[in-house]
Amino acid sequence: MLPEKLLVVRSGLGAYGRNNISYVPGLGSFHQPIALYSGVPCPEDHWHDLRMLERCQSCVAYQHGCPTGAIAVERFVLRAERCLTFHNERSSDVPFPSWINPIWHNCLVGCLHCQRVCPENQAVWPWVVEGVAFTEEETALLRERVPLDQLPATTIEKLKQSELADLLEVLPRNLNAFLDATRAP
Repeated sequence: MLPEKLLVVRSGLGAYGRNNISYVPGLGSFHQPIALYSGVPCPEDHWHDLRMLERCQSCVAYQHGCPTGAIAVERFVLRAERCLTFHNERSSDVPFPSWINPIWHNCLVGCLHCQRVCPENQAVWPWVVEGVAFTEEETALLRERVPLDQLPATTIEKLKQSELADLLEVLPRNLNAFLDATRAP
């Protein structure tokens, strides 16, 4: 495994946003880098210093977008322990901290609050397409923690298409939190 986000920035293809997500010009944060490595020697080194997008230096959009306060003005690195992504990628047996407001849940894995308000993403939001839809029966199976090999083939295929098949450990807890958030008054 290679650190793709770091490689995007170090290679000069992109820069970090204030939210510590890598941004690529023209793609915003909606890119999925794939890293390959080789033993071929490189006569020149084009390794770049870590940098933040210039636009982020004075931007305060994240203050309105991040409900947890994970992104701070005074530091380059976000407060991971405050980030929803950190908490919803933890094992399902670890409960969400009591300070997390249920209505903050907005994704099954990860979080999009800061990316939704980011000016760098505004031009690319129309590119977001609707993913697969799970039936009520499939959702119930996921909430019940049914193992992958015991799910119907159509559900397994949907999980693979959505890149969720390897996340069944965290999916039930996050799915329950997300559904509870949508029902909150």
